[in-house]
Amino acid sequence: MKALATSVTGIDRSPIRFILDRAAAYPDAVHLEIGQPDFGPPAHVLEAAVRATLNEYTGYTANSGLLALREAIVTKLARENNMHVTPDNIMVTVGAMQAVYSTMKVFLNPGDEILLPDPGYGNFTMAARLGYAVPRFYPTVPSRGFEPDLTALEALITDKTRVLFISSPSNPTGAVYSEETVRACLDLCRRHDLYLVSDETYDRLVFEGQHVSPAQWDDEGRVVSIFTTSKTYAMTGWRVGYAVGSDDVIAAMVKIQEPMTSCVNTVAQHGAIAALLGPQDCVETMRAEYRRRRDLAVELALENELSVSYPHGAFYMLVDISSQPKGSLPFCCDLLDAEHLAVAPGVSFGERCDGYVRISLCANAESLQSGIPRLADYLHRVSDAARGASAHCSAVAAG
Repeated sequence: MKALATSVTGIDRSPIRFILDRAAAYPDAVHLEIGQPDFGPPAHVLEAAVRATLNEYTGYTANSGLLALREAIVTKLARENNMHVTPDNIMVTVGAMQAVYSTMKVFLNPGDEILLPDPGYGNFTMAARLGYAVPRFYPTVPSRGFEPDLTALEALITDKTRVLFISSPSNPTGAVYSEETVRACLDLCRRHDLYLVSDETYDRLVFEGQHVSPAQWDDEGRVVSIFTTSKTYAMTGWRVGYAVGSDDVIAAMVKIQEPMTSCVNTVAQHGAIAALLGPQDCVETMRAEYRRRRDLAVELALENELSVSYPHGAFYMLVDISSQPKGSLPFCCDLLDAEHLAVAPGVSFGERCDGYVRISLCANAESLQSGIPRLADYLHRVSDAARGASAHCSAVAAG
């Protein structure tokens, strides 16, 4: 038999999913690895979906999505992101990841380079490689709250670079980029004639600072903004995201929508209309609860002598495990086997993150109160054992 496509065989499965599958062997496992909101979708969203199922049109929609949904997105963008667009500037997608993939397909030829954040969401790298593009990774710096090192970023640009990808608030760091940083990224793209793709999946989940969308300053059509209903409205399984860009870019994305998915689930689109135009107090309720969990997680980490990132948005926190000798994936496997605790390996988010694990604040307070001390106790034990073994080896060598 002929070999499978190298674009597929050349990438690895997400280590997070590996841990999730492995955790199935432990029914009592505490799950801190998955970014799956533990809230249900708001009641008015569910009611809209039921009405749509019973009474509304449920066949195919336009490839770009229901006009009523794109009009609702226009309203949302003006209300929350200072972006003033038309329905023709919007394509509804199967979650944010399809928007990411479609954008890359439109912008990148095989061999073209895309600048991705490190640490950053691993699926972005996978999407680039599926299209035979070349990901190059720019550092986001712990000392600057995991905002980009702009000097190091600019040094990576070559004549093959076509796209800069930014993500704020960030998965996995929880960083919320300042307006100064976002403007600097857009200015860099103007200087080097790059497209700027802005992942704004967590735009409503900000605890400190303010989310800013670079498209509000774009007068050239070089920015594509990506949003989703998944995290804001706890609608992960509904799979409704959207991309916002210039007429030409969106028209190109719509052209490839037909062979990819035709359109997004129609009933889910009706639910998304209700989410965007209906009561928004549900968003504040969830955001406030994530903030309480963030505060609890940081407090527990400090009490248990863990070094962590301080997330200002999204719902994740990085824990430094560099005091022990193993990479993050074998560490997480051993932690799961020893403590029945599932956390996300940092290597899922890039090589710079291999000295960390990520915990999800989607877990309830009880899981955090159980899991974080368990993580700390295990990390301290294996770190002490490694230091003891190293000291013994040094003594033997000296003697």
